[in-house]
Amino acid sequence: MKRYAVVGASSGTGLAITQRLAARGDHVTAISRRPMEASINVAPVAADVRDRESLEIALPEQLDTVFFTVDIHGFRKPRGDIRHVMVDGCVHAMEAALKRGARRFILLSVIGANRSSWVWQLLNTVKPGMRANILEREEALRRSGMPFIIVRAPRLSDALAEGTHTLSRASTKKLGMGQSVSRTELGRLLLAVADAGTSYEGATWDVVQPSKPGSD
Repeated sequence: MKRYAVVGASSGTGLAITQRLAARGDHVTAISRRPMEASINVAPVAADVRDRESLEIALPEQLDTVFFTVDIHGFRKPRGDIRHVMVDGCVHAMEAALKRGARRFILLSVIGANRSSWVWQLLNTVKPGMRANILEREEALRRSGMPFIIVRAPRLSDALAEGTHTLSRASTKKLGMGQSVSRTELGRLLLAVADAGTSYEGATWDVVQPSKPGSD
């Protein structure tokens, strides 16, 4: 049985990953500020990513993979508060994972973070500094010395579709409203890269829809 931790496990993509891991018999430490109920193969732990020590306590030793899926909810929050969660929180999780001997760190990120678009302009209006935060924490992970995988996703949806997307090396794609992926499908993809040994490590990947036959 492999052992995993999901930071941000109580909702969204983090919950989807947690449910998949538990269903197939792997042990998962489900970390969030408001932990879910315990169940077979799921050990819920309360921790706040803004608190470095709480994460060090929450993470067991020698995990196979730590998934970081934390996002900040709500709009018009102060720029510093957003950065404290998105950047500092991610760095705290990386440092705790390194200290506890985790094998790998997988970061859920956002597609097109390295290219300006009107969608990013909108996001930066309602969540000040968001694009810079995404880029900063990606770079922090690359410099951490820990084996890593960065998966950049487009807009998320609550659809139940699966098998609709694949991964490609991160390119120059822009973030747009026309692209989306279900959280269920994203959870499947994130678990697939964790299962693939070292195949995806040390790189950044975009979540994309395969081209239809006959399309360019």
